[in-house]
Amino acid sequence: MKLYQKTLILISCSLLGLIAILYGSLSVILLRSFWALERKNATQDIQRVENALRQKVAQLNLVTGDWSNWDAMHDFMTGENEQFFQENITDTVLTNLQLRGLLLMDREGEVKAGQSFELPGESGQPLPASWLERLTPDHPLLDHDSPHSLTAGFWVLPEETLLVSSRPILTSDGRGSMPGTVIMLRPWDESQVQELAEEVQLQVRFHRLSAVENSSVLQAMARQLREEPNQPVIEPLNQQELAGYHWVRDIHGTPQLLLEVTMPRDVYREGRQALGYLLGSLLLVGGVFGVLTVILLERLVLRRLARLSEAVSEIGKSSDLTLRVSTPGTDELSDLGASINGMLEDLEKNAAALGQERETVERLLLNVLPESIAARLKVDEGAIAELFDDVTILFADIVGFTPLSLRLTPVEVVNLLNQIFSEFDAIAEKLGLEKIKTIGDAYMVAGGLPIPRADHAEAIADMALAMLDSVDDVQHQYPEEFQIRLGINSGTVVAGVIGTHKFIYDLWGDTVNVASRMESHGEPGKIQVTEATYERLKERYTFQERGMIALKGRGDMKSYWLIGKKS
Repeated sequence: MKLYQKTLILISCSLLGLIAILYGSLSVILLRSFWALERKNATQDIQRVENALRQKVAQLNLVTGDWSNWDAMHDFMTGENEQFFQENITDTVLTNLQLRGLLLMDREGEVKAGQSFELPGESGQPLPASWLERLTPDHPLLDHDSPHSLTAGFWVLPEETLLVSSRPILTSDGRGSMPGTVIMLRPWDESQVQELAEEVQLQVRFHRLSAVENSSVLQAMARQLREEPNQPVIEPLNQQELAGYHWVRDIHGTPQLLLEVTMPRDVYREGRQALGYLLGSLLLVGGVFGVLTVILLERLVLRRLARLSEAVSEIGKSSDLTLRVSTPGTDELSDLGASINGMLEDLEKNAAALGQERETVERLLLNVLPESIAARLKVDEGAIAELFDDVTILFADIVGFTPLSLRLTPVEVVNLLNQIFSEFDAIAEKLGLEKIKTIGDAYMVAGGLPIPRADHAEAIADMALAMLDSVDDVQHQYPEEFQIRLGINSGTVVAGVIGTHKFIYDLWGDTVNVASRMESHGEPGKIQVTEATYERLKERYTFQERGMIALKGRGDMKSYWLIGKKS
């Protein structure tokens, strides 16, 4: 046997032994690391679900807090406004708030007034006896010792599970004698769980204690959670999925629901695939190393390799990806040179593609933020906030969209909203206005920012009239009737960018709040404007005086209907 062959066999055996040792040790280490990472990701997913739950509780608590600070409700509880509940707590109001029930209770734990619903859209029902039996004066929902006191969370009853929030009743300025408590309840059923699952993009289930007792698997999870109540339990279901479990506590602070989150084992699957790649890479690198070692025993190879290395180094120094190395001969080194040239060609193409991707990213950024704001963010990562003294804000909401969305599939609903909002976007772009955001079937646009302009009110008025025409054109394509309701206000706002990873350009201020109230207190198919906007437009547009309207937190305000442009 020739020395060349012996050398090749020796190098090959050494490399195979080394690869086996490396692969065995790395596979053990990596699989443990992947499992730790999988548990960490699963724990984060559970925390994400819990954060979403806390957000839903916070949203209900925010609504309760908004209602609890109300002079009219305070007067009703003190006997000074007996008609308050009949005039203000209507079926429509409670349905819009997605409530299962609303109770006003005095300091002795007696129900002053209340209303409940069995199903969304039904008229009010008597208060369930199971509620009244449990709402004793020492119940956490009625135990408020300060104006800032609040109780919110899950209320698990034998027949139903509810999201509940309670606050002491105060005057509109947050004061008063706390004559009672307002309690708002929302149903927590399969539809709410499905909505939560869609928000977090995970499979989510909630098990009552009775269901836990009837399942050996859930009992085992519950035992582990009792041993370590602050840590979720993570268990693989199979090679494709794993499940995480954690307690959900009620308003008494006791575990009443077992949260189960099912997640795909992406990390495990990627880990197994990575081990395959690792083995392939080790074999590939070992084989190349062995061949090169044998070839490098020859002086001619060393010289050619030095020339090849010099050529590659020159290309690296010049950073010119159009250069190529010389590839004489037909052996492995020439193949290596050809591969380098192929790599340089790929790098050249990738550099060009990277430039195109950078342009695409620029365009996407400009779709989210105004151009001037985007330019500032590139050079300054801090918060951006500006005061604009004179702008006009428009809010729009599609009325009658809910019945239509119930008939359409989710994809059709999204396509319909996309059709309507794309028309609005085109109108805003044509008029030089700044779209701020959309929330569900609501649309917000502003004029006079981020670049001030003198005719911002006129541009917003033109857009509102065009939006009415656009919705009328789309509405004829569907049997159900729906219209748009618009509100406009002019004044001072603060505009800025919030967020650190997902930026959003938004507006704040009383002008924004009043514009939103103009829309919510308007009528379908009409444009309601404040007196401030009317004064800017009355010489060039036709209006109809609506009169004084009552706005919560603002009192009575005079408003007008925008009819059209004067000829």
